[in-house]
Amino acid sequence: MIEIGFYQLAERRVEAVLPQLVGKALSAGHRILVRSSDTDLLNSLDDILWQQPADSFVPHGIDNELASDRLSSQPVLLSAAGLPAANAADCLAQIGDDLPEDLAGLTRVLFLFDAKGAEVARNRWRRLAKVEGVKPVYWRETDGGRFEKAG
Repeated sequence: MIEIGFYQLAERRVEAVLPQLVGKALSAGHRILVRSSDTDLLNSLDDILWQQPADSFVPHGIDNELASDRLSSQPVLLSAAGLPAANAADCLAQIGDDLPEDLAGLTRVLFLFDAKGAEVARNRWRRLAKVEGVKPVYWRETDGGRFEKAG
């Protein structure tokens, strides 16, 4: 069973949310691919992840800055490329855009979107809700900046 968490951002930007979500996935033993077509956003996330306090540091790399032989050793890889990930990720954190059609090899997906991406997320939810072995879960951001399970 693959769980796909749909995280709708309302109050905070992805830069404020992603470090915590990725940190939790990393603590759970996942190897993570953070994927977005927005390379400026990926560079910003790279900077933010390096600035995290030591007790919540997320070891990571960005694929356009690493030699190809170092990509596979990254527990968290930021990339504009598609799957499969060079770091053998079993968890995908997709920011905006749409999820890839083929989610083979993944056990967890974090799909982060804002109001502009809500229609894409709804369409993807409808398709995935019909797929055997897939469990879509909707997470809504509360006024306090936390996520609560809403579906």
